[in-house]
Amino acid sequence: MMNRTFFRCLTWLLLLGAATSCASTNDSIEPACAGNFSATLIEQLKQKPKQTPAAEVTQYTYQNQMVYLVTGGSTSYVFDACGQVICSAAVRNNPGDGRCPDFAATATNPQLLWTDPR
Repeated sequence: MMNRTFFRCLTWLLLLGAATSCASTNDSIEPACAGNFSATLIEQLKQKPKQTPAAEVTQYTYQNQMVYLVTGGSTSYVFDACGQVICSAAVRNNPGDGRCPDFAATATNPQLLWTDPR
């Protein structure tokens, strides 16, 4: 329950704090939004209580766009490069929300950006 509440609060904070204009084309995976969302996301996670398993931020290419998979506790969320929630992904023991059922099978180029060291 705490993990679900944590990620709901995190999602709202990210949605409120992230850039609101994000355009993406099929020709490029570069974000058209201002700032570095992954750095903002990591800083916000550092301010939250430690999760078990530890929170991680991994960058992927999914549906021809750069996305960030945030895992921690029993939840996982996929954000676009501008901070908009795409879905709750079906990874680890999380069944996901069904909005990106192909994420585990089709996301490519994983790059682990951060693991909570606490």
